[in-house]
Amino acid sequence: MGSHNNKTHPTVILILSAILSLSLFGIMVYLFFNPKTGLIPLVFSGNKNLMNRLEANFLTIGVLGKPGNYTPLVEYLKQQLGDQVKITIDGNLQESYQEAKNKLARQKWDIAFTLSPMISVAAKDNGYRWVGRMFPQSPPYYQSALFVRKNSPIQSISDFQNTTVIALGDFNSASSFYMPTYDLFGKSLQVTMGYRGEMIQELVKSGKADVGAAAYEAVKNDPSFRIIQRSRNIPGSGVYLSPKLSDNDQKAITQALVNAPAKIQKIANYGIDQEPDFSYFIQISQKAEEVLQCADFTQNPVNFFCSQTTTKIQSPLTTPFPEIIGTVNGLSRVENQMTRLTLQGKDKKIYYVFLSPGILNQIPNAGSGLNLQNKTLSITGVIPKKQPNKIDKIVITDSKQMKVLN
Repeated sequence: MGSHNNKTHPTVILILSAILSLSLFGIMVYLFFNPKTGLIPLVFSGNKNLMNRLEANFLTIGVLGKPGNYTPLVEYLKQQLGDQVKITIDGNLQESYQEAKNKLARQKWDIAFTLSPMISVAAKDNGYRWVGRMFPQSPPYYQSALFVRKNSPIQSISDFQNTTVIALGDFNSASSFYMPTYDLFGKSLQVTMGYRGEMIQELVKSGKADVGAAAYEAVKNDPSFRIIQRSRNIPGSGVYLSPKLSDNDQKAITQALVNAPAKIQKIANYGIDQEPDFSYFIQISQKAEEVLQCADFTQNPVNFFCSQTTTKIQSPLTTPFPEIIGTVNGLSRVENQMTRLTLQGKDKKIYYVFLSPGILNQIPNAGSGLNLQNKTLSITGVIPKKQPNKIDKIVITDSKQMKVLN
């Protein structure tokens, strides 16, 4: 009897097997198929590109072009980085280069589409990290051009007179200011300046300017223009990430930008490439500043050279004090590419202020230094170095030590 009771009847085994099979089948149906749509539920078909959430809750994309061109990129980044990140676009076609440099100095832009190599250099000086190249359909280097109307009697730079009107960009433009200025050494011209490329072309077409300066690619195929001068190579601009972003956030954003669909990259005008070499371009721009140190753009004609006469400098200030406020009345480039400003204090005493191009790019409204002429500066936290029988020196080692007041 005992042995008979310990054996399981075959019928019971079959029944239990059938129940187990049906239960497993039901579980599979429940897990793999949505009863409403018949599709595999999201728990199995989730976004394969889902990335770690960013530490930053806000991202600002800085641009100098049409904001609408970056809207598809914003929507894509939200998909990749999570809806918890608020992404805004700052800037437009009217954004001046100086405004852009100010925002980079303050690290207001998290992702910077620099558009100009001058703005790229400013980004590098402020610790921004390279991601990709703008204008990827173009060569990594380009040229500036001086151009005239097709029927203009001007054939070359040698035909320029002190009555010739030239339209230039603002002080921070590589193609419409720095590079052409380098080639204008020794000339005296009527200058109208501060324009973006499209407006410079319009001024030449309308006859309001005899000569214009712009990127060669922008004017070479226009039948109404004739090129009279091409510059040396200029490195292209790039896309940069702010140093205030954490390393993990920089990696996540970089991955998203690199993997963006080709159509989105094309609309936002960028592509993945190595950073060009800016060193020679920086040397050219600094040489241009040397040419311009004596130029006065507040009155025409503008001389692109220095005269033989020099201004005598008054007695140096011998008593240091916490804050120095004065007006810039001279600029030059000295050893190791340092910029030297001649600063006249409120009490009419004189200082030489020394600082590097990198620090200049970190000071809002300082630009390259050229636009500091006649500007009022405040200098704090620096004790002037007394120089026997010479002008006292102030060496700026931190961007926070100097402010542009107007």
